[in-house]
Amino acid sequence: MAMGEMEAVVCSKPMEMGVKRVPIPKPKGNEALIEIRAAAVCRSDVSGYLGKHPLVTYPNILGHECSGIVAEVGPDAKGLEVGQEVAVETFFELCGRCPGCRRGQYNTCKSPKIIGHNVPGAFAEYMLANSDFLHPKPGKISFEEAALAEPLSVAVHAVKRCGIGIGETVAIIGAGAIGLLTLQVAKLSGAAVHVLDVVESKLEVAKGLGADMVFNASKADPTAEMLAANGGEGYDYVIEAVGSPRTLRQTVDLARAGGTIMCIGFSGREADEICLSRITLQEMRLLGILGFCRDYPTSIKLLSNDLVDVKPLITQRFALEEAESAIRLMLERPNEVLRAIVIPGRA
Repeated sequence: MAMGEMEAVVCSKPMEMGVKRVPIPKPKGNEALIEIRAAAVCRSDVSGYLGKHPLVTYPNILGHECSGIVAEVGPDAKGLEVGQEVAVETFFELCGRCPGCRRGQYNTCKSPKIIGHNVPGAFAEYMLANSDFLHPKPGKISFEEAALAEPLSVAVHAVKRCGIGIGETVAIIGAGAIGLLTLQVAKLSGAAVHVLDVVESKLEVAKGLGADMVFNASKADPTAEMLAANGGEGYDYVIEAVGSPRTLRQTVDLARAGGTIMCIGFSGREADEICLSRITLQEMRLLGILGFCRDYPTSIKLLSNDLVDVKPLITQRFALEEAESAIRLMLERPNEVLRAIVIPGRA
């Protein structure tokens, strides 16, 4: 394609974003140029906007949950065709030398380059991507759904890492996008799933997506009620998808002896309060998660086979020039947003 300029939303420094005309990048090596069709706004984009994300550099173009069309391929890119519709996995470049890379756990690379963090991202008309991290988009799913393969991959990775199985019990703290996706994947694994949140509308969405029971923590301390609903026993798995001091403390109260606590929520603090004595004395497992690793193909199959529904998670749509408004909405009225989608070319 002919070189030229494009519109991009550039975050020049924390709390300062604006639409600029910038050169359309040229793919090199195994890179591909992607015409962005949908880019979802993640809470890490909010952190980057605020200057609170450890990987985000400035000036930069935020946005990493995205999908689009291959517009041009680099000379070393294999298996791609111009015009191909793809979902974009967020990794751009890995060191290949650290212990994580050597063991195939590429999500734990010590010095990764990640789209929308330390390389330009998806709040733009075009974006470069690593062809190794592009996944064919099935025709039956929309670009918006394909963009949400990224948070769905987080849910898939969490459920796999926990090892959730048939007949087991799961408590999910937080009915945001990640919590609601984890709910669906855990149900597919055969578990009974209870969901806790403080926003009634999000709990209603959880019911519609298959939660066996929901609990509203804004009305009372729900711990005793949840334990009673689970036969007086703790849960086999407690998945924390908020990252607040209160919800982190609740995990230990809800887990059974020998149970597993999975922390998806990122607090951003150097130290968090959680009762390690009970974790030790009751032989619980405490797990963390860093995104995903080889989970995109599974996520795309789940979407293509109608096994996971992401449509109820799409709560707003914005034009490219409104990307900052989408981020501000998440900051100022978080209870109203699950996933806002930025759509280049939207009138």
